[in-house]
Amino acid sequence: MSWPIYRLTVRALLLQRRTVALLLLTLGPVLMALVFALAASATSDDRHFYSRLVQELFVPIVTALIALIVGVSAIGDEREDGTILYLAATPLPRLGIVISKIAAAWTVCLVVLVPSLLLSGLLAVGADAPLGLFGWPLLGVVLAALAYCSVAAWLSVQVQRPIVVGVVYILLWEGSIATWAASADRLSIAAYGRALVAERLPEASAAVVSPGVAAVVLLGSAAVAALLGARAMSRAELP
Repeated sequence: MSWPIYRLTVRALLLQRRTVALLLLTLGPVLMALVFALAASATSDDRHFYSRLVQELFVPIVTALIALIVGVSAIGDEREDGTILYLAATPLPRLGIVISKIAAAWTVCLVVLVPSLLLSGLLAVGADAPLGLFGWPLLGVVLAALAYCSVAAWLSVQVQRPIVVGVVYILLWEGSIATWAASADRLSIAAYGRALVAERLPEASAAVVSPGVAAVVLLGSAAVAALLGARAMSRAELP
């Protein structure tokens, strides 16, 4: 991993105007949690609401879209500007470059996502809730974001329109096919993120695997995507 590439990429991603739009996207769950908190009665099931909010909105839509856009931008912007040629001409290993880009994209995603997730939980459940009630959803979002960023980085090198491919995967596969076909969940990043959330908030849906397996799959997916991205960068015609 190259720390200069990491730092420069984080700075570039945070200073982009699209980051403001991504921050606005994270306000959706916060506003929904705020409305729920204001309208909640003594009999309201706040755990059930928060579980549905995280498992059905935050992980498969908010996290997926933000990680896709940021992950693609980490390398895709370099391709558009032509600066990817300078990176490719350095003696740095391709894998080190890709890992640096993924780490930078992941960092920016966490900066954008984590405050929204925690604030939504505090509004919906309350500050006196057990720490684990927020910890498992946080772990699910963190690892899902890493997997999405890694896949997005690979797509940005492999295909010409990575955003389109990523959106099709998120909406068509994860949002439709994997929702109705139980076996298709095995190829869904969101399903493994939800499995970690369901360890502490099982009200919304049943987990496809145990939390340990889900964490291993998400980390493994990120590692495989990084390797594929490095291989694609070595073979692709840049930019």
